[in-house]
Amino acid sequence: MRRYTFYGFYNYDESLFKDYSKSGREIICVPFLDKTTYLRYGIQKTFKYLLKLNVVPSELGFDILTLATLVYLADTRVSRDIDSQDSWTREFSLVVPVSNPDVWIPTKDHFEKMLRFLTGDIWDINYCSRNFNVNEITPKVKIISLYDYDTVSLFSGGMDSLIFAINSLEEKKTPLFISHAGDGYTKNYQKEIINTLSNNYADISFSQLNLWMSFNKHIVSQSCKENTTRSRSFLYISLALFALSGLPKVDILDVPENGLIAINVPLDDLRVGSHSTRTTHPYYFKLWNEILGIVNLGKSIRNPYWNKTKGEMARDCLNKELLLDLLPISMSCSAPTKYRYRGSTHMHCGHCVPCIIRRAAINFAFGQENDKTQYYIEDLDILKQLHNTETGAQLRSFEVAIQKLTKKPSISEFLIHKSGPLDHEPEYLHELCDVYTRGLFEVASLLNLNKKD
Repeated sequence: MRRYTFYGFYNYDESLFKDYSKSGREIICVPFLDKTTYLRYGIQKTFKYLLKLNVVPSELGFDILTLATLVYLADTRVSRDIDSQDSWTREFSLVVPVSNPDVWIPTKDHFEKMLRFLTGDIWDINYCSRNFNVNEITPKVKIISLYDYDTVSLFSGGMDSLIFAINSLEEKKTPLFISHAGDGYTKNYQKEIINTLSNNYADISFSQLNLWMSFNKHIVSQSCKENTTRSRSFLYISLALFALSGLPKVDILDVPENGLIAINVPLDDLRVGSHSTRTTHPYYFKLWNEILGIVNLGKSIRNPYWNKTKGEMARDCLNKELLLDLLPISMSCSAPTKYRYRGSTHMHCGHCVPCIIRRAAINFAFGQENDKTQYYIEDLDILKQLHNTETGAQLRSFEVAIQKLTKKPSISEFLIHKSGPLDHEPEYLHELCDVYTRGLFEVASLLNLNKKD
């Protein structure tokens, strides 16, 4: 295995680089500016768009996005197969140029703990000074308009973020939606939904900020691309905080996710630790909020649906007719391109964990006959017949989990702790147990149904 140091800089500091070159690690230099002071990796376009909206991110906002860029680069360009201890755990050291290292040094342990929890890797976070301020790299652009945003939320184009978007617009709020696209498919369905929302709510001037972050494929020449991308939510949230730092009237970042997926209790004993995604886990958000308090950014993160199932979110949507119209172009599948090699154009496989929860939620809220999503495996009876195959693996896991919970409902009090630490008040833990139980029983109801007519 190899150990890597990702050394980020805006203006090159040779003395600091020499210090890290003695560490025995592979040194990856990461310049954030090109020779014309143009921000790399997609940041310039994002920054320029915010400026057109009269949103000027703060120095702290730039610091957060700088750290997130290095994290995402390391996570996506160092192979777990080639450079890990155990086909999973890698070791990274980051040198992050920030506006004031004294502000960020107290966050070192928090970030290392958070990233270890999120990705399963070992992280060493270090800070150095950047010797310029944001004004020096602020393009002179004409302000198109000034939006009075009163809410900022992540918008993935999935069912949960779609519901939150509809609810915000129905409540006459002016949202700024934050999106990240890692592939063309994701970007296209996000765009289609946003366009439809714009047509339906023409009287509300909301906006979408979309980051497409890209790196040279040879930036880490000794390794190769990694597809697990456990740090994607870290980049996603950091991008939102980058924008939020320029909005003094908005204090909260909303990250909409149903409670069952947020707690993400492993359905079987093989899906433990960071092998099971933790992108909206309460412990992850708790660490984020502690960090934001340490640096005094004046912002916080919350999941407005932490105690609701996906079905309950759909049932309570403030415009159910529009939600039903848009559901077929929303994306829930964990791997929407997995069947492309078979010539399929379906975006949803129909049998992964998110697809099964989605199908159960639509059944709960609207009836299975109203699910117009195109699934690669459409017929639930066929999926049940594949019970003993790899395709039916997640269905089997749901059946086992539901059986355990049915036999002993109190087991939820133990199971909710399997996905991560929960040092919360008893009332909060009780609600987590309850939403976990209700979420699994939504799936149980789906699996008892016959195929669509």
